[in-house]
Amino acid sequence: MTESIQNQEFDNFSLILLRDYLLPELLQNDESEIIYWAGKSLAMKFKLTSIDDIQRFFISAGFGNLTKTDQKSIEQTWILDGPVIKERLENNLDASFSLETGFLAQQIQQLSECGTEAQWSKTKTTVTIRVVTEVPVTLSE
Repeated sequence: MTESIQNQEFDNFSLILLRDYLLPELLQNDESEIIYWAGKSLAMKFKLTSIDDIQRFFISAGFGNLTKTDQKSIEQTWILDGPVIKERLENNLDASFSLETGFLAQQIQQLSECGTEAQWSKTKTTVTIRVVTEVPVTLSE
């Protein structure tokens, strides 16, 4: 990515408009599953090579700040927070984070070379993404 793109301030309104209002209207009951798999598909187009790259991508894409908070044998816990997350959660109690979850699951799968799935949950200010791999993995930052 060019420096001008990295330094560009992200417009939260356009993200919120598309993600939290338009897509749910179009996809109806299938939104969560379709968006999760769209996130996985998107990750295949952006093959990142480290956790740091994934975290930088999340910021650049307007997904929020991503931090790994726990690593167990086959399970990782990640926190997604920051201004865009706070704004989305304040404006829409039904905000979905399936795109980010699918993207992270696929990136971890590509780094670990084993099957990976993930689920998300939210509080008033943060999103927790739980990633589970088929075998134990340790990923470098």
